[in-house]
Amino acid sequence: MGEKRHHINLIRMNTVNVLFVYPNINGFHYDNYHFGLASIVSVTRQAGHNAKVLLITEKSNYSLLLNEIKSFDPQVVGFSSVSSQFHYVKEMASLVKEASPETITVCGGVHPTIYPDALRETKALDCVFVGESEFSFVEFLDKIRNCEAYQETDNLAYVKNGKLIRNRLKPLIENLEIIPHPDKEVYPYEQASIRLGYAPFFFTRGCPYMCTYCSNHALANMYNRKRNYPRFRSPESCIQEIEEVVRRYGDRIQYIFIGDDIFGLNTRWRKEFCDKYKERVNVKFVIVMHVEMINNELLNMLKDAGCFKLLFGVESGDEVQRSEILDRRMSNEQIIRAFDLCRKHNLETLSINIIGFPGETEEMIKRTVELNRRLRPTSSGVNIFYPYKGTKLGDKCFEEGLVDLGKFHDFTNERRESVLKYSKKHRKMLMYYYNNWDILIDPYNVKLRLRKYLLQTRLLEHARKIKKITDRGNRVFGLLRNGKSA
Repeated sequence: MGEKRHHINLIRMNTVNVLFVYPNINGFHYDNYHFGLASIVSVTRQAGHNAKVLLITEKSNYSLLLNEIKSFDPQVVGFSSVSSQFHYVKEMASLVKEASPETITVCGGVHPTIYPDALRETKALDCVFVGESEFSFVEFLDKIRNCEAYQETDNLAYVKNGKLIRNRLKPLIENLEIIPHPDKEVYPYEQASIRLGYAPFFFTRGCPYMCTYCSNHALANMYNRKRNYPRFRSPESCIQEIEEVVRRYGDRIQYIFIGDDIFGLNTRWRKEFCDKYKERVNVKFVIVMHVEMINNELLNMLKDAGCFKLLFGVESGDEVQRSEILDRRMSNEQIIRAFDLCRKHNLETLSINIIGFPGETEEMIKRTVELNRRLRPTSSGVNIFYPYKGTKLGDKCFEEGLVDLGKFHDFTNERRESVLKYSKKHRKMLMYYYNNWDILIDPYNVKLRLRKYLLQTRLLEHARKIKKITDRGNRVFGLLRNGKSA
């Protein structure tokens, strides 16, 4: 195999085989459809190269990666990674290099973009892509195809003589129309989302808010922008993409999820999109919004178009912490008003919260609980703060020695446990709020209390096993009754 590869690399190839790998091992996000990676897959295929996508959801799937190395024989293996998955990327890149040393290994995604120094942590990755890299990745593949020095590609970072080299960044793509829709053929869109009953879409790039725990301010700084102002695809292009998916999957789609950081910040875009959606799409949809945007006129338009649920980042009920630590400059009154208006319009809401920030006390957490009780959201969720390198708050935690590095590099419970150097008592307190959040927010919800009791006593697990056995028995009985074999 090694001799074969060496021979191939000496001659010009018509196409490059690219194996894209998306790891989501014990990940915080339950879905496996990554819009950025799917976009890279699209431009790779459009440029005439061969692409395959492999989803890795547990370490036992590593064998699938090695099988693809043998059967697909990729010249490039491209990973996409957030911080919590980079440990696994390093492991998999090492396996690739052991099996096929001349395969070029590369990683893109948010983690190497805002923290390219991560490349120093492993010799198994040849380079990383920084920033928006559709066009750069195609140039990278063309250089490999033509036996040219791929290290000269824009947006690329690599290590040379122990020094991190960062090439120039291409400007952000202002006209998103020139990029094909994210791939849903090679990338297993059905496996990643449709089987779960929803169809995800992402239509804009960027968010103007500067939350200290998020990557948007880091992305803005990287491109010398004051804010990461959003760029929009045309409403017509967005509706056409939705129509394509609805035609293909039809009744299997229970709802559409538009995952833009903030839906429709551009007023004209928002109105045109809603008008077209109402006229041409007959599927309800969910969006992410900011409380400052909410008013009666907007909610009327959204509901009329088919929106049934809005997601809001509340984060903290302590106004000082929310403003000074998180840079979320909105008042409790604004938050309450937004949720009250949604309830008035019979729109569902999800309140998204974070606990475990550095310096946060239990009293601050109680204020977050109290605010959520006042909001009366349809549902409320909570995460535990995780310090991402490259973000203001994450870097502050590392610089001040607040991070337990052993726990941080373990990465097994991102946003579900704290990796800060808290006392056992404080850690226990955080886990109490995390594990009991639903009941703390809605203490009189009998269904929630019953479910918690069943989970604690494992009765729910036993009931599911019994139901599974019963369903199987009923199926066999029905087949036998109809003269068929099981």
